[in-house]
Amino acid sequence: MTGALYWAIFGIFHSIFRAIFAEVNRVFKADPWQLSFWHASVAVAVLLPFIPFMDWPADINFYLAAILVALIISVGIVIQLNLSSEKKGRVSSIAIPIEAIAAFLIWVAVKDYMVAYYIANPLVTVSVVSAFVMASAALYFLRPSDISLPSLMVVAPAAITYAVAGVVTKLVVPTADLVPAALSFVLMNYVVMTVVIGFFLLMKGKANAQMYEKTMVKAGILTGVFSALAYLTFVVSVVYAPNPGYTSILAALVPVWLMWYHELRFIEDRAKPLAGLLIVASVILLISSSWH
Repeated sequence: MTGALYWAIFGIFHSIFRAIFAEVNRVFKADPWQLSFWHASVAVAVLLPFIPFMDWPADINFYLAAILVALIISVGIVIQLNLSSEKKGRVSSIAIPIEAIAAFLIWVAVKDYMVAYYIANPLVTVSVVSAFVMASAALYFLRPSDISLPSLMVVAPAAITYAVAGVVTKLVVPTADLVPAALSFVLMNYVVMTVVIGFFLLMKGKANAQMYEKTMVKAGILTGVFSALAYLTFVVSVVYAPNPGYTSILAALVPVWLMWYHELRFIEDRAKPLAGLLIVASVILLISSSWH
């Protein structure tokens, strides 16, 4: 297997775990703040046994970046969970092309050699741009009733900050001993997220008995496990990817997985299958553009 495919494999698994994460809250309709605290805490518990296998780089920027990314993701997760609990889970899908394009452009701006690379490889450039356009259009038509100006105003800033988080992650996580470094980076993120969300939970007066109800505990455990898996696969994919925007565009598969799952379970879903197929085609095109 060529190294160029690792980012795609981990990116696809990231989209699957991310879809499960969103579906769990759609089913349980839990309070987003309480569930955010639960899932971050459970993720820490899931990762702690792997401390002996983790790598802790000497670069201070690694730890500063982990804190910054954790703060960004804390806000994004609450937005996603809130939209999911309102039965607007795929509203967050409009953030995917914004995040992907922003990450793509930021990385090109940060790394000058990428400009020369895309100029020297016009076929790759055309394939990447086509994949981004196809995925963006498909996400729009997948469920256009989900998209409105107010929802866009909420999601767009979070998408751009997610893009920054992806770029920062790729800059600071070393490719050598990637998985051990990724494990420590993800653990640090969830520790910071637990503290930050726990603080706001107390401030909002939501640290109450409802947090320990059976439904909340079950939802928290499920989202915690799959959130840890989703984030770990995201970090590995971003580091391997030629551009962090590539991993972000693979997240366009999230509503496709949900659509197929709902079809199998005979759950009502107004998503358009043709748009889903277009997303799959865009992902195949993007992966093929980096397979050389």
